[in-house]
Amino acid sequence: MLNLNPLFYTQTTAGIWTGRNDGNDPAAQRWHQRIVPVDLLALEIPALSDTKKGIALIGFACDEGVRRNGGRTGAADGPDHFRRASCNLPVQFEEDILFLDLGNVTCQNRDMETAQETLSMIISTLIQSGYQPLVIGGGHEVAYAHYTGIRKGIKETETIGIINFDAHFDLRQPVQNLTNSGTGFFQIADDCHAAGQHFSYMPIGIQRNSNTRLLFETADNLGVTYISADRLQPLQQHELQEEIKDFINRSTYIYLTICMDAFSSAVAPGVSAPAYSGLFPDPFFFSLLQAIMDSGKVISSDIAELNPVYDQEQRTAKLAAALAFSIINN
Repeated sequence: MLNLNPLFYTQTTAGIWTGRNDGNDPAAQRWHQRIVPVDLLALEIPALSDTKKGIALIGFACDEGVRRNGGRTGAADGPDHFRRASCNLPVQFEEDILFLDLGNVTCQNRDMETAQETLSMIISTLIQSGYQPLVIGGGHEVAYAHYTGIRKGIKETETIGIINFDAHFDLRQPVQNLTNSGTGFFQIADDCHAAGQHFSYMPIGIQRNSNTRLLFETADNLGVTYISADRLQPLQQHELQEEIKDFINRSTYIYLTICMDAFSSAVAPGVSAPAYSGLFPDPFFFSLLQAIMDSGKVISSDIAELNPVYDQEQRTAKLAAALAFSIINN
């Protein structure tokens, strides 16, 4: 059993997975009928046989990094709003897949670092147990925790490429060793260089008006391959897919992270840092996401910065649910 600090973990709220019932036939099931809540303080992560696959949902109910970064707090409540928005999604994945909900990592007394360590431990255990994790945040400080968990869960000789749909690089240098939601990928780069590993990072959707010149210089100095938002046009679909595939081919695994502030505030108002000119979740966007998932290399994924405080008509939560649906079914 995982040695979790009970101050930094809560099981999923009872009754949150409810919704429409069209019958118990597997072909008629919805997520709320299929998902299995697991209290990690009381139970082991169920073992998988050699032939069985598993998906594990885990919430990261922390936005301390957003607070430190001067953003709009509220994303700590994102995981449960995501669950409510996902209840009625139809089950379209294989019948033999075990679908778990492992509750939420929480943040107490602004101790973001312990929350990150807790998530990292859960992620590494899941990967070593054969599961594919899907983490719902929470602030984008989830990225550093998630990456370190993957790193601990795989062989030292295996490599990780990071694909991040985001308006921001999140390559800020920590000031006086104080990290936040905008420093995660700089921290990962530091760790990679200290370990003699290649830092492989592709942010997609970078906004010129959301990043300083220093951040662009930092990205260049770190050898970051980025795709700016102004290039995300259907006419460039084939070219962009080839760039993404080329990036994917350089690594053993891909860690996929999606920051909800990559999308236009018209479709995703409930985020920590809204973008009026962000991406739209149209067929072109989903074609890029599909290309990433089709690689078969995505080892773990997360969706960050869902902030229910500012979410109108649950538009952002529903979009996050649609993204998760696309990830899981591929």
